[in-house]
Amino acid sequence: MDRKKLLAAVDHTLLRPDASWEEVRALCDEAIYYGTASVCIPPVFVKAVREYVGDRMAICTVIGFPNGYSAPEVKIYEAERAVEDGADEIDMVMQIGAFKSGRAALAAQEIRAVREACRGKILKVIVEACLLTEEEKIAACRMVTEEGADFIKTSTGFSAGGATFEDVALFARHVGKGVRIKAAGGIQTLEDAERFLELGASRIGSSRIVALVAKEREKAESGPSGMTEKAESGPSGMTEKAESGAAGMAEKAESGAAGAAGSEKGSPLWTEEKKRELIAAAFGVLEQAYVPYSQFHVAAALLAADGTIYTGVNIENASYPATNCAERTAFFKAVSGGCRDFTGIAICGGSGGTVTDYCAPCGVCRQVMREFCRPQEFRILLARSVSDYKEYTLEELLPESFGPANLGY
Repeated sequence: MDRKKLLAAVDHTLLRPDASWEEVRALCDEAIYYGTASVCIPPVFVKAVREYVGDRMAICTVIGFPNGYSAPEVKIYEAERAVEDGADEIDMVMQIGAFKSGRAALAAQEIRAVREACRGKILKVIVEACLLTEEEKIAACRMVTEEGADFIKTSTGFSAGGATFEDVALFARHVGKGVRIKAAGGIQTLEDAERFLELGASRIGSSRIVALVAKEREKAESGPSGMTEKAESGPSGMTEKAESGAAGMAEKAESGAAGAAGSEKGSPLWTEEKKRELIAAAFGVLEQAYVPYSQFHVAAALLAADGTIYTGVNIENASYPATNCAERTAFFKAVSGGCRDFTGIAICGGSGGTVTDYCAPCGVCRQVMREFCRPQEFRILLARSVSDYKEYTLEELLPESFGPANLGY
C-alpha cells in the first residue's frame, strides 16, 4: 500500500497518562510532517495544540476514557469543552457496563446526547470489542449506526485486548451505511495496519505507525550513491531549544524547522530531516529491549556513512556483566555486516519504555564508538522525542580519548 495513503488513515496517538507537553508537541510535528489524519491526544492538551498547529492538522481527543463509566452529564461536558478548545474529532467510550447488562437504551441515549454536544464534529464510539460477545458486537454496530455516530472504534488500547482482524471484518458486515470503522489498540506492524484497512477500517489508531514508516523510508533511501536527500527542514513551527550539557560541553542551539537548512558537520547525510528519521528509528525499536531485571529500555539507531541505519536495544542477562547496551548492539550489528564508517547515532531510553529524559551512553559504549569513529565528526543525539534532543560530538562526550592511534594503528 502507498505509504502516503496509509499515513492519511492514521490517528497519530499519544494517550499515556504521563504524556508531557513536549511529547505532545513532538507528536504534532510528526503528524504534520508525515501527513497523518489527526493527532489523538488527552483533552487537557487540546487548546494548547490548537494554538500550536493552527489549522494545519485535525485534532482528535477522548472522553469518558478509558473505562466509559463517567456520568452522561460529564461526557457531555467533556465533549462540549473539547469542541470549544478546538477538537475536530471526539472518541468517546460507551457505557460498556450498561450495554452488557441489558440497559443498552442508556448507552444509546448517551451516544445521542454526546453526538449533539459535538456540534457537527466527528464522533467515534469506542465499544471495547474485547469485552463483548459476538452478539453484543453486532448489537453495538446497530446502536452506533442508529444514534448517528460517524465511526465505531474497536478499542481503547487500555483494556484486555486491542483490534483484531475478526472484529473489523465483523463490523464491516454489520455497521450501517455511512458509518466508518477505526481499528485501534495493539497494532504493531505496517502489514497489520494495511490488513485492517483492507478489511474495512477507515482509520488506524496507533502510536507506532509513523515511526515504522520513518524506519522503512530510511532503509529505502539508503545507498552508497544516488541517495536523495531533501534540502527541506522539518515541520514548520518546530523549534529546538539550545540545551546546556555537562560541564565544559559547549552545546549548539539548534532549530528543527524554519531557518535550519542544516547543521551538517562533515557529512551531507547529517541534515535535520535525517536526524528526525534517525531518532524515529530508535523510538521504533524501543519496545523490543530485553530488560527483565532493570525494566529500563534503551534503543539506538546508528547511521552509517552509506546511509544505512542499524538499530539496537539493550539486552540484559542474569549474569549482569553479560548485558549488552543498545549502542553496542547497533555497532556490533553493523560491524558484523561489514560496515566500518559511521556518521552519527540517536539514543533514547527510559524506565518501562517511557522516555522522560535524555539518555547518555555509558563509558564502555563511548569507547566502542571511539574504536570506529572520528571523535570530532561523529555525532550523538540524546533524544526525548523526534523534536526534543541534545546533540554532541563524540569528542565532547569522550575528551582526551584512547584510540587505535595510541597503539600505532
